Amino acid sequence: MRMRKGILGVAVTLAVAGLGLWSNKINAQAIAAPTYGTNAAALAGAPQGVDLSSAEYKDYFKISNDVSGVTGKNVAKVMGSDDGVGSPAGTGNSVIQISKAGSSNTNTWGSIWSADKTFDLTQPETASMWIYTSGENASSIGDGMAFVLQNDGDGVNAFSGTKTWGSSSSTDRTVDVPGKGESMGVWGVDPEEYTKNDLSTSAIQKSWALEFDTHSNVDTPPATNPMQMIVNQIQWDLDDANPASFDLGKYYNSFDSSGDPTGGGTTIPSNDNHIASNYPGKAGTYSSATQTGVKTTWSTVSGLFGKTWQKSPTDYYYYEMQHLGYLGEGATGYGMSDHRWHHITLDYTPPTSGDVNGKMKYTFNDKDPETGLAKASTDSTTVPIKLSAFGDTTKVRWGFTGSTGEETENNLVAFDQIPGEAETSATAKLSTRDDAGNYTAVDGSASTPTISGGTPVKLEYTFKRDGGLKDWKNVNASLTIPKSIQLSSGRITNPDGSDGGSVDISKLNGTELPVALGSDGNGVTLAGTQEEKITLYGTTSNVDTTEDSTTSYFQGTNASSTAKLTGFNIGKSKLSMDIDTETLGRVWHVNYGGKTDAKVIGVVVPTDKSVKPADITIHPTLNGVAQDTFKQGDDDHYDGNYGTTGFHYTIPNSKLKAGSNTVSFYATDNNPGDGRSPVVSTEVIAGTVDLGDTSEDMSFGNMTLTGSGADTTLKRDNDWGLDVIDSRVPKSGNWQLYAYADPLTTDPKQTAVSTTLDGYLVYPSADGIDKPLGTSPATATQVASGAPSDDDTTKATNIAENWTDNSGIRLLVKGSATAGNYSGSIHWTFVNSAG
Repeated sequence: MRMRKGILGVAVTLAVAGLGLWSNKINAQAIAAPTYGTNAAALAGAPQGVDLSSAEYKDYFKISNDVSGVTGKNVAKVMGSDDGVGSPAGTGNSVIQISKAGSSNTNTWGSIWSADKTFDLTQPETASMWIYTSGENASSIGDGMAFVLQNDGDGVNAFSGTKTWGSSSSTDRTVDVPGKGESMGVWGVDPEEYTKNDLSTSAIQKSWALEFDTHSNVDTPPATNPMQMIVNQIQWDLDDANPASFDLGKYYNSFDSSGDPTGGGTTIPSNDNHIASNYPGKAGTYSSATQTGVKTTWSTVSGLFGKTWQKSPTDYYYYEMQHLGYLGEGATGYGMSDHRWHHITLDYTPPTSGDVNGKMKYTFNDKDPETGLAKASTDSTTVPIKLSAFGDTTKVRWGFTGSTGEETENNLVAFDQIPGEAETSATAKLSTRDDAGNYTAVDGSASTPTISGGTPVKLEYTFKRDGGLKDWKNVNASLTIPKSIQLSSGRITNPDGSDGGSVDISKLNGTELPVALGSDGNGVTLAGTQEEKITLYGTTSNVDTTEDSTTSYFQGTNASSTAKLTGFNIGKSKLSMDIDTETLGRVWHVNYGGKTDAKVIGVVVPTDKSVKPADITIHPTLNGVAQDTFKQGDDDHYDGNYGTTGFHYTIPNSKLKAGSNTVSFYATDNNPGDGRSPVVSTEVIAGTVDLGDTSEDMSFGNMTLTGSGADTTLKRDNDWGLDVIDSRVPKSGNWQLYAYADPLTTDPKQTAVSTTLDGYLVYPSADGIDKPLGTSPATATQVASGAPSDDDTTKATNIAENWTDNSGIRLLVKGSATAGNYSGSIHWTFVNSAG
């Protein structure tokens, strides 16, 4: 006999009574990042970055065409999918273009600035970005770009070179194309004059710049030979050959306590890509040198030699530049300008107690462009940041400037972390499960691990906010699942450790599994050091294969992170295994709590015929719980249906849970190199008879209560559903369902005193006369009976299906009943006539 209780609610208002709710490989070898020889190819192959078209960032940057004295248009732009920008994560992605290669793009300029002063020099800040700095052929590469912090009075219109030089009308000269060539739009502009000038006044003021210089500027101007002038051969004609000299300077990587460079400096190698920094608006950044030369201009009237001299040969000044925190990046056309994407991270540390300077550490090639994952890099240096250089503010504007001269290149930037935003990280881990249900992480640090085919595994993806000034917002996941792992389920763990629901693995498309996070599926937001986890469960395929490492993406609106899953091998097991579902000797359907035990019949066949049954161990589990192992050749488990390869396994009825039970097996032999067989499973039914689905809302018709009227029996207001599920074996005998009800009372939380309804539930007896439903187990009323299915299928019976308005359970309300909200319970009891 089994008993179950259901809840009844009765609401009786001043005018209405109603019945309420009734609730019952070998390690993957390092492969060089792909090359992209054209602008279009570089955009299509862009690493994953922050989507700058999102609501979070659509107004973050300003691209201004109002720069004073500049000719032409600002070529900087934010590019997205419409411009051919690809996305490894399959989400929004953006690239900032600073300059573009091509014959039509000589002498161009570009600048982009944060609309507001968002870089706070009193707080730790991180800028993490991918850069592409290459021409479209090896012979034309110029000139580079610069990351800039500035507090210039021109704000978003800041650009170098907007200055008129000279002291008289005969020598006055305006820089026609501000900031072109080696100035990159941020450094001072060489005026090509015979008077010495302070180049810093033409640079962006109150600024610090980190240049990515891809064009060698190491040309020492040659002396002019007066005899060559007679035949119109000018060695240094300043109008025809600009003095490309900034890289003739020295670099310094050591600094004193005040932040000034120390030592004699080191000469910059010729023809070298490099990364370096300094203060563009400081006079000490530049040093001057002289050489004899001539400035000329074409005359509209042909003279003897076709030219008229503007100046006689005289000493003209050219300028070198001091480079701080120098990183050499290889020859021009290679290294940094090798048609590949490269990553750089800038980590700013504010001044500590007693120090007036902050520190900027920049590290190049610190992420793998193929996977987006961090990698060790020694290509790094740290320079002091003098807050005094920015004037009277500790919050500055930041952005990029760039330019081309006679040679051009594609300068592109993709941010995976914007200064002042969230600092983030992510990890991926693969684990295998043993018989006891314990998981062991797969370690691929030293060599590629091998996993047997058919092994249960777990994939864990954890993504975390590590720091920064803002939350990591609206993060969703795009997971890459190894092709040889067959997923079975997945769960999400919220930052507070609570269950975040299941993962919809039906969305797996090939190896790509998008996971929508957050309560609305629009992403989860992480604050502080919160982390979220996605856990997937599955089994390895029984094949010989090698899985390369895979990369998964965690994309928020203001930062993105990637996680690498180590590569591994799968070794096909030398043991094959199966479960017999046809042989009559098996017993897969029993009655729960009965006397009959279940029995499963299986077979294990080794590839190696020398392996004997006594060498093979069977590992059973019942409902995920490991059971005692046994040898295939044990007498207690021998099954003659398959000779020496067969086995049977008996499951005591007492170990079965009601309903469906999963029995699983895998096999191993004495040679660990043979691996383990794939897991095979079957279902064992421990049949019961019990209530199944019920109607969620069961109510009675309405009536007016006056406290003094005739007794009234209320019919059910709608069709009730009350299923009895019988999963017992055939011929188990009939079942009887009995019901009794508690009195219906008001809730004392809603009324001062609990009141009992003057009425009760009724059920018609065999003679058709309504009788009160029993009120105790001893007086319970039989309301239905039935038998199991004639075969091994489960039988469902809706006992209320044939109840009419005048039959089945109804509510009798006495005329003296008063209004109120009543509730109670119905208790259901099953009796089996045979088990």
